[in-house]
Amino acid sequence: MASHSNNLPPLKDRIVEIFTTYFKLGYTTFGGPAAHIAILYDDIVVNRQWISSEQFTELFAICQALPGPASTELAYSLALVRSGFLCSIFAFLLWSIPGAIVMTVAGVLIANIKEGIPLWATRLEQGLASASIGLVALAAYRMSTTLATDKLTRILALVSGSVSALYTAPWLLPVMMIVGGLISFVFDTFLTPLFNNMKEKRKGQKGQDLEQGHVVKQPESSDALDSGALDSEHVRRESSVDLKEIEENGEKATSVHGSLRSRSKADHAVQEEPQDDVKVDPTARKLFSYSKKLGVVFFLIFLVLLIVAVLVRALVPTSSNAEYGPLVSTFYFVGSIIFGGGPVIIPLLKSYTVDSGWMTDQQFLVGLALIQSLPGPNFNFACFLGAVAMVNANGNGVVGAILCYLGIFFPGLVLKNAIIPFWQYVREHSAVKKVFRGVNACALGLVFSATWLLWVQTNLMGGSSGYHGVIASAAFVASG
Repeated sequence: MASHSNNLPPLKDRIVEIFTTYFKLGYTTFGGPAAHIAILYDDIVVNRQWISSEQFTELFAICQALPGPASTELAYSLALVRSGFLCSIFAFLLWSIPGAIVMTVAGVLIANIKEGIPLWATRLEQGLASASIGLVALAAYRMSTTLATDKLTRILALVSGSVSALYTAPWLLPVMMIVGGLISFVFDTFLTPLFNNMKEKRKGQKGQDLEQGHVVKQPESSDALDSGALDSEHVRRESSVDLKEIEENGEKATSVHGSLRSRSKADHAVQEEPQDDVKVDPTARKLFSYSKKLGVVFFLIFLVLLIVAVLVRALVPTSSNAEYGPLVSTFYFVGSIIFGGGPVIIPLLKSYTVDSGWMTDQQFLVGLALIQSLPGPNFNFACFLGAVAMVNANGNGVVGAILCYLGIFFPGLVLKNAIIPFWQYVREHSAVKKVFRGVNACALGLVFSATWLLWVQTNLMGGSSGYHGVIASAAFVASG
């Protein structure tokens, strides 16, 4: 696919647009990945109409199926297809840097901390998380008006949401979306035509039965008219006049009733039309695209760096004092293999940092509590861990934070670069549309289940669930 970069506005205008869109997000995206998805949908799709609801959900589904931070990959992808590579990198920095700076400073200063997080900070975190519940619920409702419009998509969303709410295995997310896509493809390709043919046959059979019944009754009606017509010429003339009047009145009545029926059907159709169906502005500029060959190059970059990271981890002896090479290779390796986002990455990071002796369990838990209280991606936790690890090893904490920041984010973003041109190429094919119908429905189920999981997580830290419900409801109403 040829690049459409020449159709884009000047770089200065694109930079300004990205800045005005993403700058505030770096300071307001509290609540974790589920809230991030809701905020991005409301701002990018509903308010700015950069892309359609279907395109947004497809990108979200792809992010869920790739390793790395899903919400950050989605924010990066939206900027990429809108304004190109430089602007997407700028958007990523605006999205992640504020939280990354806080976590880096905390990691440098907190290396010798011996106290836990105070209670007021925990309650503040609960309040922000409760507001996020309302935002996620609102986004799920809005997305359902365009993505769950028939029985099949509603069932897939229900099953996906139920499974993801009950089970937390990271491999479930990509598997559910693959299965959902296969189900919708089979249903639309084979079952729907079969059902339509059966309906047409039933309709044809009913029409033949009605036609035969009319033929049988017609002679009786003819005989009655003939017998009445033979009585007298006067009666025949009166009958003729009456029939003409009846026909004229019948035509008028039919016309009136027909127009009423048509108007009724039109009104009914207007009432059934989804009110929240968010479509991209037809006058909006085309999405930025690039060749599939460049996508393959990005994938090779990801693969080569992953091999290097694995070799470094295998060849360099492990030590309780962190070193720059093993540090960055460990975080690149984690960013390349982790599915499911922030909640899934915590135990893996703990095993690589605490169990390796790079930091204490108390230091790890303090950083974990801090990242959950900050806006932006949860993967900013890597900045804290890198800073603490290098300070404990008498190294440069800022350098350690930067290396871990790049190491954990880069794999997912470069993989997203590899996937985007292929997604743009195949998404218009009829078979792919059938697959994405099921994939999008399953992704919608994940958003619904995120509402419940966020509620459970918020109440696990104590406090009053009633207050949390009031805050969530207020956020839902205020944003809606």
